[in-house]
Amino acid sequence: MLTSLIVSPADCTAEALADFEKLVLEGGAVDPEGLTERIRNASRLLFLRASHGELVGVGALKQPGPRYRIRVFAEARATTRSDEYRLELGWVVVVKSYQGQRLSTRIVGELIAFAKNENVFATMRADKRAMRCASDLGFKANGKPFPSGRGYDLILYLRNAARFPNAE
Repeated sequence: MLTSLIVSPADCTAEALADFEKLVLEGGAVDPEGLTERIRNASRLLFLRASHGELVGVGALKQPGPRYRIRVFAEARATTRSDEYRLELGWVVVVKSYQGQRLSTRIVGELIAFAKNENVFATMRADKRAMRCASDLGFKANGKPFPSGRGYDLILYLRNAARFPNAE
């Protein structure tokens, strides 16, 4: 049985924050420069644990600064303004031995339910699996694919809370 906990970084122990960061770094698709501070500045962190306590997945609702949001929306040639989307979904990582069980979808779904009244953006790899997952959770691609700087393209996805007025 897996259990999840969504908490503010301020309510986490130093050990929990270090475990979160370690798993995010193992996921590999993140700039390690300043990651510790970015994790501490997030709105919420999700910890997914196995019954014996092992951390098997993480995700976050990040609060990126205006410069980052403006840059991402500009690179994607977004058709909406970045200041309408102050939360970013990200750092969704599942340990290899637990992959293939749709746990990423569970993590994203729980974080979106938590942020049900907020507009949320995310950047994901430009692949069919990511696009299907994003669409299933109410995200719509916006703009054009843009280079990640890591050898693959990203797509900007937006989830507008006004489209889901009765979300649970």
